[in-house]
Amino acid sequence: MGDFPPHYPDDDDDYDDLSALDFSDADDDANASALDALGTYEDIVADEASDPGGEWTAGSEDEDEDHAAPMFTVTNPPETVTVTAFMDGRVHRIELAPNVVNLTERDLADEILVIADLAAQQAKSAQYSFMLAGMREHGHDDAATRDFLTRDLNLPTPEQADDARAQVFSTRYGGEHG
Repeated sequence: MGDFPPHYPDDDDDYDDLSALDFSDADDDANASALDALGTYEDIVADEASDPGGEWTAGSEDEDEDHAAPMFTVTNPPETVTVTAFMDGRVHRIELAPNVVNLTERDLADEILVIADLAAQQAKSAQYSFMLAGMREHGHDDAATRDFLTRDLNLPTPEQADDARAQVFSTRYGGEHG
């Protein structure tokens, strides 16, 4: 009780509903955009040029390398598409070879999706192995744990991920790649 609104409803001339969302700084120049804080493509290219082959890891650069996020990479046999995924299956990076310009957009998109799916399966199978080992350390029954990981969490076993990769590579690329 006794709470009053920050303004009187009849006094709309002096009240701006969005004024509380004004995060501008007095020192901002007129041409600056909030998106400028994200950096540019040139910044990323310059960073990669200074550290070629360096992998991005989750967390800050100041963190110890022991805490780096594991990554899982799959490259198609023609070596045109490489996809790197986090352990949970999310795509981290897609790398394309220069000769992908010979593919149609539809074929390139399909190739990226196929290889990304294989990278995700590979990453999730590592998650399966990691969780199985952790559950064993805590004395849980292997059969029940395996069932839980595959049925409830939908994680493929390493064997299933390898089989899926072999299946895709043999049918899609003619079997000479395994």
